[in-house]
Amino acid sequence: MDFSFITKGGVTMIPLLALSIYALAVCIYKGFQFSAARLFDAGFIEPVMTHVKKGELTDAEMKLRNAKGPVALIMKVAITCVTNREMSLRTREAEIARVGSAEVRKLESHMRGLEMVATTSPLLGLLGTVTGMVTVFATLSEAGSRIDPSQLAGGIWEALITTVTGLVIAVPAVAAYYILDGIIEKVRASMRDVTVQILSLEDEYMRNEKEHEKREMMERERKLRELQEAQERALEQVRTAPQSTGTLRLLNPSYNRI
Repeated sequence: MDFSFITKGGVTMIPLLALSIYALAVCIYKGFQFSAARLFDAGFIEPVMTHVKKGELTDAEMKLRNAKGPVALIMKVAITCVTNREMSLRTREAEIARVGSAEVRKLESHMRGLEMVATTSPLLGLLGTVTGMVTVFATLSEAGSRIDPSQLAGGIWEALITTVTGLVIAVPAVAAYYILDGIIEKVRASMRDVTVQILSLEDEYMRNEKEHEKREMMERERKLRELQEAQERALEQVRTAPQSTGTLRLLNPSYNRI
């Protein structure tokens, strides 16, 4: 393969080649990172959410024990926060947001660099072309009337090499950026969705518990009223029942004198 175009492109080719190597390294790194985090494995979400909807949080934690990735981690944190009854709703949301933001930042690492490559490469290519054209026209001005058209064409061709190189680097970089950003956005949406579901289900459980406690309290009050009414009826029967002579003597001392 002929790499002579690299030397013909001038000094600007050096940063362009460095940017291309960096962009390739970022793409390879993100591929390994996403694969290690199992971003494409979402089969555990539905079984876990089934247990959560039934209130079986312990079984849900058991399902998540071997799961990896940011979605699994945020589900573990959400279930742990929900299980801890001493945590307020604001504290739970803050803890979940903290863990979720940290995981998203990990996924977004080097994405700014890839965006920088996609933006900077065409500009560097254009800069190389402009400087090359300046050199060409400076050489032609020194030649005076002895202008060789082939020399002009060759100089312009060499100057345009950097523009082509910049575009060749920028186009794949832009495509890779949007593909990776789409994957990250999908993961972010999944994290937000499972978190909202778990917290909303916990709110429902808390409302059900309050309703259950309210019903139990009303039942206890009803039983207490029935018991009091039964006691009052029993006392009323005692008051209205005819008393025996012995009982009357005990209750009224005047009977003792008869």
